[in-house]
Amino acid sequence: MFRFEKIEVLHWDYWRRFSLPLESAIVTVVGPNGSGKTTLLDAFRTLLAIECASGRDYKRYVRRADQPYAWLRAVVQNPRRPSGQQAFFPIKDPLVTLLCRIRKKGGDWERQYGIAAGDVSIEQAEQHPDVRWVGLRQYESDLEHAGLTRAIRRVLALEQGDTDKLCEYSPRQLLSLVFNVFGDQEVLDNYARAQDDQRLAQKELDETEMRRADLGLHLQEHEAKVNSFRQWMSLTREAEAVQAEWLPRVRIAENYAAIKGSRSQLAGLRQEHAQQSRELASGEGRLRELQQRDEAAAQRKSALQAQMTEAGQALQRANRALAGTEALLGERSRLEQRAAQQSEGFDAAALSQEQESLREEHSRLKLERSELRAALPELESRITALQSGRAPTPDDVTRFRRALDEAGIGHQTLGEIVQIRDEAWHAAVEAVLKPYRHVILLTQAGDASRAWSLGEKLRYRHFVVPERAPAPAPRAGTLAECVRFLAPIPGWLGQLLNDIRRVADAREGADLARNQSWITPAGYHGERRGARDIGVGDFHFGARALDQAREQLEQQQRRLNRIAEREAELTARISTIQALLSGSRATQDLADRAAEFAAAEGRLEEQRQAVGAQQERFNALREEEQGLAEQLAQLHADSRAADARLRQLRQQVPQLAQRLHEDREEQARRIAGLRQDWRRRPQWRSSTARAEARARFGSVGEAEREVERLHRQLAEGTFERDPQVVAVRDKLLTDHTQLERTIQDRGVHLDRARRLTDDARGAYINKLRATLRRYAQNVQQLGGVAGIGVEVQHPDIRNDDLSLAQAGLEVRFNFDQKGLIGLNDGEASGGQQVMKSMILLVGLMMDESSAGGFVFIDEPFAHLDIFNIDKVGAFLASTRAQYILTAPVSHNVNVFKPSGLTLVTQKRKPGERWAPPVAVLTRQAPA
Repeated sequence: MFRFEKIEVLHWDYWRRFSLPLESAIVTVVGPNGSGKTTLLDAFRTLLAIECASGRDYKRYVRRADQPYAWLRAVVQNPRRPSGQQAFFPIKDPLVTLLCRIRKKGGDWERQYGIAAGDVSIEQAEQHPDVRWVGLRQYESDLEHAGLTRAIRRVLALEQGDTDKLCEYSPRQLLSLVFNVFGDQEVLDNYARAQDDQRLAQKELDETEMRRADLGLHLQEHEAKVNSFRQWMSLTREAEAVQAEWLPRVRIAENYAAIKGSRSQLAGLRQEHAQQSRELASGEGRLRELQQRDEAAAQRKSALQAQMTEAGQALQRANRALAGTEALLGERSRLEQRAAQQSEGFDAAALSQEQESLREEHSRLKLERSELRAALPELESRITALQSGRAPTPDDVTRFRRALDEAGIGHQTLGEIVQIRDEAWHAAVEAVLKPYRHVILLTQAGDASRAWSLGEKLRYRHFVVPERAPAPAPRAGTLAECVRFLAPIPGWLGQLLNDIRRVADAREGADLARNQSWITPAGYHGERRGARDIGVGDFHFGARALDQAREQLEQQQRRLNRIAEREAELTARISTIQALLSGSRATQDLADRAAEFAAAEGRLEEQRQAVGAQQERFNALREEEQGLAEQLAQLHADSRAADARLRQLRQQVPQLAQRLHEDREEQARRIAGLRQDWRRRPQWRSSTARAEARARFGSVGEAEREVERLHRQLAEGTFERDPQVVAVRDKLLTDHTQLERTIQDRGVHLDRARRLTDDARGAYINKLRATLRRYAQNVQQLGGVAGIGVEVQHPDIRNDDLSLAQAGLEVRFNFDQKGLIGLNDGEASGGQQVMKSMILLVGLMMDESSAGGFVFIDEPFAHLDIFNIDKVGAFLASTRAQYILTAPVSHNVNVFKPSGLTLVTQKRKPGERWAPPVAVLTRQAPA
């Protein structure tokens, strides 16, 4: 790098004009504080286009001179580099003049820089033809080419007292500084260019991909619009096609099918009307026949009941006669027993106690007999009702049915229409139907409102059902197979019985699915909630109920007979005891009544035969009466069924006639419409056209609903209706395809740029490693001169940007053999900090390609003791760089020891316009 030979200033701060020689290697600027030492250094910095110290600038200094212009001029060396080229090429003179002209223009100051070969004075510079005036950026570039790199410029801009700042650099900052000083600019430029090319290629690729993504979004948006437009067009065409073509075709096909189907339907209606008319005529005769048979059976039943009453009375008389004879003979036995007791003697106290116990039993039996006799009429009425074909009903049911009869509302109970087919499952059917025994089934559904009003008024707790239908076919294995209904029933009842599975026992029921209802013959019922016993003790339906009622009546009658017999025994025993206690004579009574007892014994067998005959007669009549009751119940049921069927037929026959008439007229209208459609559209007359239409739409209603759906979808949907969206989409698709190709091309360019960057980075790294080796040699050599051990740790650099970004230069120093310390680890003294910075700084000046050079150091000896001043001075003297140092006049004289030239600044005297020029002291070489 070049050195200074001299410097000249004009109108700089308070200096009017002076010129200073700078041929010495070490120049010391000395003067009191405020005398202009830093001002002189700022003149150097301004001349070299470096920022001034402490936030000052050149305008501050030229304003103080209060002149319209100012000049800074320096003569510097133009050394030849190892490559053979001179520093300020194409200037080949050994000396070069650097000029800085500062003038006031438009109220502000501006500066210009010039470079000229040789020593050109300020007066000659304005008109000298060899002076090349350049702008600031070009001037900085020329100086950098001459060796004043940006890194050196930063070092030259160090503040006063900041000489030790280099040792405060981080390893990364120090590595960057070293390479900026030593590195091959061309290599660095190539790497920077390659990085710029790569970044530019990446940026262009990213921008293109962003444009493609943005265009892709627009393309997707327009694709959606095109799809919406196509959907709208498709729906519109489909609606028009269905409305204009398919609906008439389906109507023709449906009309044709209706005509064809109506023919068989009309034939069926005619046949059904004729059949029901015949059934109505025959049904009336059948009903009359059933009524006559019913009347005859009722008369026969009345006669049988009269005969049974007479036979029962005769049986009772025979039983009473036999009972009297048996009682008389029993009295004889008791008299005989009493006579024997009287002859043998008896215990009066025991007999008294026995008599009291027998009287209590007699009272209890008398009360039980009264209760049984009171229950007999109810049982007899129940038997009578069951014999007539009606199940007995509670009082609330009887009241409600009486109210329905008074209101003229036809009805039946469930018990009147139920017959149990399989007696083995009678108990199970009774258990299931028990909650519905007193359900009222209306004959006419239109009577529901009046019937329900009566039910509300009388608070009837059972269902009143208006809707009835024929019982459904029973499913195999269900409880419905065990029941026959004589009239229509509620739909839910048939479903209930069809849903209950018959099982032999609960174990079989447990094997069925959980949602399957089942029941055993005894009435143990399972359903989705669980299983329980719902069996009943009393029967309500069928012959089983009548048998149960008769059995209960017979049991009560037998109980009454046993009670009567026991009462007679008790009465006789009580009389015997009473007679014994009263002292009666049994022997005398036997003698007196011997003829009476003999007559009774003679007629006993005859009376027993009479009772047997009367009992056989009564049993025969009763069996005949029971058969007749069952016959009468069947006749009643058949009559009710026939009457219900006749009422149904009387309604259905006129309705069928009206429907037949209407269907005939409708068929005629269909045929006329079909012929008219065929004349207008003969191409739709073929069976193929009809089949195609029915395959597309099953009915006219389906086609009309499809038209309505399409129109509603068109009206309610948000569709794109502009056909231009297709052209816009196509244009966007073309642009998107073009961008895809552009991205591919730029991707290839980016790959090439990356390869070039990798190659340039490799060259840069190779240069960096060589630079670090040279710099390590320089600082170690300088450390040897200064007696300081220096150790440089080279970074691990790989061929990637991350490794370069993290790389740093670690330099450690060993002062006085006390161990290695780092750059800025806080263990070094102030003098040691200065020495570290000096070594690092001067090491930058020792490269062969940048030999020489200069350094501005503002007060390098500040805060140093005498010994350290000598060490720093000796170190500076041993290097090859040019140093321009500042020092206050109060400092130790040792600071001047290494200086070959001393510049003395002085303060401006009070009242003086200009400050005194800088004085020059030259050290004589020793003899």
